Amino acid sequence: MPGSTKADELLRRSIVCPNCWREFPPAHVRFIAESPRLRGDPVVGPLEQLRFRPMRFDAAGNAIDPEDVRCNRMACPTCHIEFPRALLEVQQVPISVVGAPGSGKTNLLAAGMWGLAQRAQDFGLQVVDADPAFNTTIHRNETLLFATEDPAQDVTLPKTDIGGSELYRTVRIAGTDEMVPKPSFFFVRRVDEAKHSMMVLYDNAGEHFMPGPSVDMAATSTRHLERSSSIIMVFDPLQDQRFRQRYANGHQAPFMSGHERQELVFTEAVSRVRRLRGLDPAAPISIPIVVALTKADVWADEALGADWHELSLPADATERRAALVARVRMIHERCIAALGATSPEFLNASKALAERVWFVPVSSLGTSPLALPGGGFRLRTRDIRPRWPEMPFVLAMALADRGAFPLLAP
Repeated sequence: MPGSTKADELLRRSIVCPNCWREFPPAHVRFIAESPRLRGDPVVGPLEQLRFRPMRFDAAGNAIDPEDVRCNRMACPTCHIEFPRALLEVQQVPISVVGAPGSGKTNLLAAGMWGLAQRAQDFGLQVVDADPAFNTTIHRNETLLFATEDPAQDVTLPKTDIGGSELYRTVRIAGTDEMVPKPSFFFVRRVDEAKHSMMVLYDNAGEHFMPGPSVDMAATSTRHLERSSSIIMVFDPLQDQRFRQRYANGHQAPFMSGHERQELVFTEAVSRVRRLRGLDPAAPISIPIVVALTKADVWADEALGADWHELSLPADATERRAALVARVRMIHERCIAALGATSPEFLNASKALAERVWFVPVSSLGTSPLALPGGGFRLRTRDIRPRWPEMPFVLAMALADRGAFPLLAP
């Protein structure tokens, strides 16, 4: 790409497309035409603007499309899907969020990113949108849960659709249709460093990680596991009857039946990591995994102690980091004890499949839906009080960059 010498020095030598995961040099990037007369692209479809290799640029380095209109949006040369321009210069930190249907991934993503927007500084981080246009689904869900005008309004986040256009898109590459997820992008920076990185979040419908016929259908939509720096496994312990009887006996709230064997989702996700990366099919993977134990408002007081969500951090940065790690370690050990007493097969599977696994309780909503007299449930926005929803993302980023929290060693 043309430009000043300084600009060339800032460019990364190669870029991995965050959509189709093909690698390419910056010089091969496509620009997206802005002229309304240049509608239609052979890869992303007739309703999209043309992607093109520019021949002319203005003084600021923006491309000039064939209709003489300035363009600054960029796309992958293979899948032609747009990505944030900052990826030409900033390192990606891909984080995959996986879990069974009904485990709470959608709520966790919305509550977790909302929590980070407010409290990232507490963990020595700055987290901001790379470009809000790429994060519209998460922001819509944040608004539904935390920013509605009527606090008495009932709210339910839509389930992640198996093939819905909101989180997926289909492109035709080399004559084959591929369904790929739409990632979300956030700039992340440690407060004691000037360097930024780009957290790239991937979410799939839980059905895409269920063993069986869905494996072939989800082959391209879950290929981000090949590049993930860390994985967040969302596990709903209330889907396990043994766990409910011991720590939430008598609790009535909606939960997905038929997915009690959540360790199979864990096993399937790890199997795909091994296949995609060409790893030993029997050895534990080295990619760090954070297991987010959801709906903790229901069970954690009984299983972990009423103080599980308390987090008092010193003002000094070094002391704060040490206190955070100590607290996370303690709660992690309590989670292991609780799971060992009720769900040993999941605990054993996690130890056998991955070298580094951290367990963290989360409550994305801080409350359970209320049962209605005539049947069904309701949840009002004024009752939502999340607890620790940002913690899985803090840990996932820390484990992906062990320099951030060096005490989080195995």
